[in-house]
Amino acid sequence: MTRMYRDLYNRISAACCYITVFLDDEKISEGTGFAFRGDGQIITAAHVVTGRTPIRKEDYLDPNARIYVKFPERPVAQYRVLFCGLTIVVEALREPVQIDLAMLAPVELSGAPYAHIPARIKPPDLGDEVFLAGYSDELELPFLVDQLLRPETQGAATFFEAMNKGYLADMTGPLIKRGVIGNVRRIMAENTREKVSLECDVFFVDNSVHSGASGGPIVNTAGEAVGVITKRAITSASQSEAPNLQIPSGATIGLSLQPVELMCRRSRNA
Repeated sequence: MTRMYRDLYNRISAACCYITVFLDDEKISEGTGFAFRGDGQIITAAHVVTGRTPIRKEDYLDPNARIYVKFPERPVAQYRVLFCGLTIVVEALREPVQIDLAMLAPVELSGAPYAHIPARIKPPDLGDEVFLAGYSDELELPFLVDQLLRPETQGAATFFEAMNKGYLADMTGPLIKRGVIGNVRRIMAENTREKVSLECDVFFVDNSVHSGASGGPIVNTAGEAVGVITKRAITSASQSEAPNLQIPSGATIGLSLQPVELMCRRSRNA
């Protein structure tokens, strides 16, 4: 059993990437993604690409936005958006339904194949054991060298620039946690005018991740990605002094990968 988990953790770690998004010279977003194909195409959360929600086309189509992706032991690569967010207008709802998923591809193809986690369209079941992976802000560099390094030291500027573009992937690798699917709910949206229907499962995993892990994979024991980390669950901690106080609940919310088929079809037809 230990050997099985070790091999699985190594595969997950190699397939995860650190994503940074810059608008001109300002970093506006960072998070996690994972390769689901050997050519380096990745899946992540749409809000990692745009830096905010709701997802707006003008954010990910901005010509001044640049997306950098860093896999462990591979150079930083610039990526482009294949698809960012799925928006379905449902006549009965006051607001569109948005699915927080995105697909990215390298601007320049690399000859060396990427370590990847195949995407499983079938969603996870209640009670399934899964693994969560991401570059969470829980991670820190050994000996906190990023905090101890003097800015005036020779090479410091190069070091900090590299870290700013995702070299945490080489220095630490992603953090991987285990959990169990504790709740599953399916959402179905249909736009009869555009003849588009969509199913997607929203599920809760009984382990918590933190900022930076958004967009990371949720992997089953067979080594298949069954979902994407979208956010940590929040619960009310209302008190008389703070009636609106909310805190992390200790669970993670994931999205299943049923929409990936639609995303692939649309990206091919674009």
